[in-house]
Amino acid sequence: TISRFVRVARIGRPRPAGCAVGRCALGAMAVPFSACLGRIAFLCAVPLVAALWGAEGDQFVDMLSGVAVVFEVVLYACLPCGRKGRHALRPARFFPLQLFALYGIQIWLLLFHHVGMGAGSAASAGGLELVRPPAPQSPLTAREGTQLLQLATGDVQGGGGKAFSQPFVLDAPPEALRWSPKTISVVLPCAEEREYAIKTVKSFFEMTPPEVLHEIVVVDDGSRPPLTETFLTEEVRKKYKVKVCRHEETVGLIGAKKTGGDAASGDIVAFFDCHVAPQKGWYKDFLRLIGENYRRMVVPQITALDVDTWTQVGSGGGMSKCYVTWDGDFKWGGPQDQYMGMLSGGLAGMSKRWWNESGGFDDQMLGWGGENIDQGVRMWVCGGEIVAAPTSYVAHMWRTGDSKTSAHYRHVGDTMKNRARAIHAWFGEFAQKLNDFPGFAGREQRGGERWYGDMSTFDKVKQRLQGCRPFAWYLRRFKTVYEDAGIIPPDIFMLKEESSGLCIRFMGNAGTSGAGRERVKFGTCDDTNHRFFWHLGNVDRRTGACCSGFRAWNTEQCFQGASGTGICEITGTNMMQQWRLTSDGLLQHTNGRCVGSVKGSHEVKEGPCISLRSGGGGKFSKVATRVPLERELYEKAMAEHPEMFRLLNQQLGLQQKPADATCGGGKGTCVALALVGAPGASEQFRCLDSSGGLVSRREDCAPVIVVKGHVKEAVSGDCLDTWSDSDDETWGFYPACHDGDNQKFVMQGPSRVCSPSTSACFASHPWPLHS
Repeated sequence: TISRFVRVARIGRPRPAGCAVGRCALGAMAVPFSACLGRIAFLCAVPLVAALWGAEGDQFVDMLSGVAVVFEVVLYACLPCGRKGRHALRPARFFPLQLFALYGIQIWLLLFHHVGMGAGSAASAGGLELVRPPAPQSPLTAREGTQLLQLATGDVQGGGGKAFSQPFVLDAPPEALRWSPKTISVVLPCAEEREYAIKTVKSFFEMTPPEVLHEIVVVDDGSRPPLTETFLTEEVRKKYKVKVCRHEETVGLIGAKKTGGDAASGDIVAFFDCHVAPQKGWYKDFLRLIGENYRRMVVPQITALDVDTWTQVGSGGGMSKCYVTWDGDFKWGGPQDQYMGMLSGGLAGMSKRWWNESGGFDDQMLGWGGENIDQGVRMWVCGGEIVAAPTSYVAHMWRTGDSKTSAHYRHVGDTMKNRARAIHAWFGEFAQKLNDFPGFAGREQRGGERWYGDMSTFDKVKQRLQGCRPFAWYLRRFKTVYEDAGIIPPDIFMLKEESSGLCIRFMGNAGTSGAGRERVKFGTCDDTNHRFFWHLGNVDRRTGACCSGFRAWNTEQCFQGASGTGICEITGTNMMQQWRLTSDGLLQHTNGRCVGSVKGSHEVKEGPCISLRSGGGGKFSKVATRVPLERELYEKAMAEHPEMFRLLNQQLGLQQKPADATCGGGKGTCVALALVGAPGASEQFRCLDSSGGLVSRREDCAPVIVVKGHVKEAVSGDCLDTWSDSDDETWGFYPACHDGDNQKFVMQGPSRVCSPSTSACFASHPWPLHS
C-alpha cells in the first residue's frame, strides 16, 4: 500500500539517478535501518509502555502511533536519495517536536480513558465509574475464567490452596473447596427504580463494613433518563462505591444480572433486587458459608420491606427455601436442614470463581423468570450446592399492586421460553414431562421441537464441568421433597365414589393455579383426562415419610375437602390437607369428618362419616391406577447409575432423622401429649399431631420430647408454642425455640406437662400409641 501511494505521489517529479519508483518504497526497507527503526520505536513507545504496565489500551492511542509510523515511512521513502543511492532522513531537530506533541496527546487520551472507563483502580479509590455492558457471550472456558478471576482478585490460588488451572473435579473433597474470601461485590439490576435505587445503594453501604464492601455494581437497564443523570450522580458514585453499567435498551432482569456479574471483581458476587434493605450483619453468613465451599450459593432470609420508612416489617420469619415443579415453576418449601434445592429469584451470592466456572446466567434468557430454575439445578448437578443463610436478613419490597410498589420498566422476554431452556438444559429425559402441560405442548406444536432456541452454551458448561450429574441425582438428593412429599409418586389413580360411580375431578388446569385454589366436583370417570388423577402428597410428620394427603397430578394443589384445593404445604403442616383413604373406603380428614356425594348432584359434600355412609354416598376406591412417567424415569436412572446413587444414599443416611431413630426405636424416649380437659368438659381423647393441632386418632399423635422446659417435636426439633393467649386449644410447633413464656412448660408429677402462661395441661403417654 505504501509503495502504491509513493508511486502515485512521485509521478511527474524529477527523480535522482538510481532512485527508480519501484525501488524508492523498497529503499526505505533496504537502507540502514538503525535510524529508521529507532524513530519507529519512539513513535510506538506510549502504547508499548502502557501494554507492559498492564493498563487498558485505547484504540485512539494505537491509531495515532500507527499514523505517525506510516507518515514517517512515507516521507523517508520519498525523500531524494543521497550518496550511494541511500535516502536521507529529515533533519533531527524536527523529530523531537513531533514526538513531544504525539506523547502529549496519547498520555492525555490514556488518562481520560482510565478515569472514564477503567474498572479496577477507580473502584478501589472509592469513585466508581460508568461503563457499558459487554455484549452477550458464551460462558468462559475454565482457563479464561481462571485468568479473569486472578486478574480481578490478585489471587492465583483457589479454595483450599488449589490452583484454578487444575482440572475440574465434580466430587471434590471438602478441604479442596475451602478458601478465605475477604470482599463482596453487590450487584443491583435496576430498571426504572428511581429513588429506590439510591435507597438500596445507601442501605448496602451503611450495613456493610468498608473493608468488606468491594463495590456496588448498579446495572441501569434502560432507565429513562439514565440513573447517572438523576439519582446516581458522579458525587453519589464516588461516595457510595458505585459502578454503573448501562444498557441503552431494556434487556430484562436476567441480562442485567449477567452484565453485573461479569463486571464485578470482588471475591464474592451477591445479587439483589434494586428495592431491598439488608439488615445488620447480612454479609457475615455470606463470607462464612461461601468460605467453607467456594462452589456454594448462599440465599438470605427474605422478609418484607416498608417502602415509606425503608425498614424491615416485623422481625425474623424470613422465607428462602423453594422447590421446582415439573413445569419449571418454583414453590415455597423445602427440606428441614440448611440446604435448599431451588431459589426464588434474584437474591443470592456466590464466589466470583464459581460464577466463572459454572458459566453465570444463560445469555439467551431475556426478561425475568427461569434463571432461578437454571441456577438452582445447575448448582447441584454440576458439583455445587445451595444453602440458606440462617442469620442474613434482607427486607424485600413485594409488588402489592399499589402505585408505590408497581413496576415502571418495559417488560421484555418470554418467561415460558426461559423455563423451557432451563428444563431442557438440566432435566434430561424428565423434560418429556412438559408434554403434560398444554401451554408448553402448544408452543412445541407451533414452534417446532427446538422452539426454545440453541442450547450450545449449556453443552459447553457441561463439558467444562465433567459432564455434571443426571437430574435423577438431584431428585434423590432432595428425597424429602420429591419422594417423601409425593412429587415422584409410585402411582396415580382416580377416586371413585361407588354408589354414584362418579370420580372426583380437579377443576383447575395443569401447572400453577393463578388463584392459589381450585374447586373439585364429581364427574364421569375418564382415564384419558389427567384432571381426574390424584396421588398421595405431603410429608406425614409422624413418620417423616410419604404421605398425609392427596395432590392433584401435575399441579401444586392439594385436596382440602368440599372446599376444593389449596397450594400444597409439602411439609405436612396444613391441617386442611390431611386426608386419607381408610381401609373401609372412607375419604376421611384427621378431624374425623368425611366427604361423599349427594344423589342427583355433582357437588362434593363434607360431613360426619356416619351420616354420609348411611346416605349411601361415602365409600371410595382407587381406580385406573398406573405408574406415572416421572416414576418410570426415576427408577430407570437409579438402575443405570447404581454406584452414584449408592454413594448418595450413604450421604443421605447421615442426614435423615426418622422418628423411630430419634425416639430410640419406640422404646420409651418419646411421648405423645393429650390435652387434659377442664372440669366438666368432654373427656374425648385429643392429642397433639406433628403440626400442633389437636386430633382424635391415636395413630396421628406426634412423638415429642420434653427437655429443659421445652416440648420438642421429635422429627423436626421444633418447639411447642401457645400461638393464642386467649385460646388454650390453639398450639403449634415453631422452628425458632426461645425462652419466652409461650414456650415454657413444667412437669406436674410423672405424667403431666403444663403451660404456666395458660391453664392448659397435657397428659403424657408412651409413644407410639395404638388404637
